[in-house]
Amino acid sequence: MTTPPTPTHTTAQADPTPPTSPDELLIEQWTRWQQTRRYYVPTTTHGRHTIGRHTSHTAPSLPEPDAAVCSTKMHALNRAITAQPRDQLETQAFLLYYVQRVRPIKTIADYLGISRQHCYRLQKQFVARVLVAAKQIEAEERAAAEFHTATALDAGAKN
Repeated sequence: MTTPPTPTHTTAQADPTPPTSPDELLIEQWTRWQQTRRYYVPTTTHGRHTIGRHTSHTAPSLPEPDAAVCSTKMHALNRAITAQPRDQLETQAFLLYYVQRVRPIKTIADYLGISRQHCYRLQKQFVARVLVAAKQIEAEERAAAEFHTATALDAGAKN
């Protein structure tokens, strides 16, 4: 393989191919969500990180992004996506298209050494697999939360 392809546009720009299915829309929402999830931590009042406070050099401030939505569905989807092996073609095709925003799809296909149609098929299979896994993760987390709530209520009633 050669060097990875580079995005043809930034994520701030509109995607030339808008999502056409609910699954694609959910993946696009995840793409935005995963970019902002690190902003759950409140911003510092000094505009510098803890380590940065001990140095005299400061980097220019970046504009504040939109706040990430605290969503169990996005969290489960993120866990399902990040659990996938990075060396599989499906994962690579997905990440190049949705995270790295490489366009057109032929660029990804050429980089991976596959046909354009195969690239689409790999992405579709990846999305289907992670959506099933995300639903399972969300159901398991919900069941665990309900169990812990019921246990805490039982313990509180005994006291």
